[in-house]
This record gives sequence, structure tokens and C-alpha cells, in this order.
Amino acid sequence: MKNVTLSFLSLFFFSTISAQTFSTGTITFPVPLSEYSVKIDVTPSLVTLTQIMPDDRWYSLAFDNGGAMTGPADIIAFINTTTISDRTLGGFQVPEADLVQSWTTISNTVAGTTRTVVSTRLPNTGEPNDYIFSASAGSINLACSRSSSASFTLAPHGGLANAVSTANYAVTLANTDFAVNDFKIFPNPAKGFTNIELPTNVDSGIVKIYDALGRVVKNQSISTTENEINTSELTAGTYMVVLRSDYGNATKTLIIE
Repeated sequence: MKNVTLSFLSLFFFSTISAQTFSTGTITFPVPLSEYSVKIDVTPSLVTLTQIMPDDRWYSLAFDNGGAMTGPADIIAFINTTTISDRTLGGFQVPEADLVQSWTTISNTVAGTTRTVVSTRLPNTGEPNDYIFSASAGSINLACSRSSSASFTLAPHGGLANAVSTANYAVTLANTDFAVNDFKIFPNPAKGFTNIELPTNVDSGIVKIYDALGRVVKNQSISTTENEINTSELTAGTYMVVLRSDYGNATKTLIIE
């Protein structure tokens, strides 16, 4: 039984590490594009792009293009279609749509006058004009443009005559999976109850406790003020505790006496 337990815990830990997420966090562009924010989350198998913007105009975003909107660069544009438009920037003109549309928009919601669009694609699509995202710490240069008035007709940027503003922003990708010591379990070993101390700046999360057979034996939402977990119904042994939050996941071992 001990070998089974150790094998399960090792497999579980490996799976958690292999699914690490690196993120820009939410980036708000400087004036004159301060109404536009983006967040890029990267795992080895998926890129998730979140865009927050006014709901009445087009926006475009270029990846790692050297800090200008002239290209060449991989670019995406929101033009009020079913999915964001995958394009290639090659100068002061409307960027041409790629033959292969790599991004899939999974949600497009409007609250008041603010639109939030969430889209996904592979980190490496294999397409020659697509930027390759890396699930590692590093940096990415971003540039964006938008219509200065309500319009979804994509137009070239550059100058007030074209009614477009531009900006660029250097973003450092940071590992959002919590380090081992970013949350605490106490007491551990536990008898009857244990507490979860959340990492700094994290207000809430979901705790799942797995037994040695991989079964979820506890599933509980916690916060900074409600963080006690009743363990009185758990039998003595070793368990895996997974903390999930909007900022990433973390795993620790809990011993029940």
C-alpha cells in the first residue's frame, strides 16, 4: 500500500508541475489606450488571451513586434466577429488576414460599455506568421491600436487622419503557479481540523483534498477569513492538498493523525 501511495503522489505532483502556467497578469496600456487591458496566460499546451475594452470599436494587438505598429508582426484584431481575427502586420496598411485562423474565441461578454473577450490557441501553431509563445519566464513586447471612434471597420494606423492610436508595452512573463511556500497548512499533522493560509494578495480559492487512491475526499471554498477545514471524517494517512485560485494552483501534502 505504501508503494501505491508514493506512486500516486509522485504522479500527481508531476502532473501539477507539468501544467504550470506563466502569465503577464492584467496589463493596462498607457494613455492614450488606458481603456484597453490584456492578460496572456501560457501553459505548454494552451495560450489564453483576455482582452478588456470598450464595446463599440475595433482593437488590434501585435505580439513581439519591436514596439511599433508597422511590423512585420503577428497581430490579432477584434472586429466584432465570432472569433478574433488572426492577421499579419506588414506596414502602414490594414493587416491581411492569415489563411489559417489560429485563435478561437470562447467568450465575448459585455457589461455596461465594457467588453471582455477570451480567446485561445496553441503556443506553437506551426504557421509561419504566428508568434510562438513560450511557457517560461521571459518577456514579450506588445503593441496595440484601436479606432478613436465607434467603428468595427479595421483601418490602418498612424496619424489622426486614420483615427487610430497606438502604444507598446514590454511585459515580463511570470510563473503564476504558487511556489511551495506560498500557502501554508497548519496544524500539519492535523487532528480534527486544519487551516489554509492563502498567499499574499489572494483573497479566495478552492481546496481539494485527495486520498492515496486519487479520490477527492474534500472540496471546499476558502477565503482569508473562512479558511478552516474540518478533517475529523478523514482516516489517518497522507493526503494531497491542491489549492486552486484565479492566479494559479499549488500542491502540498497533509498528514492526518
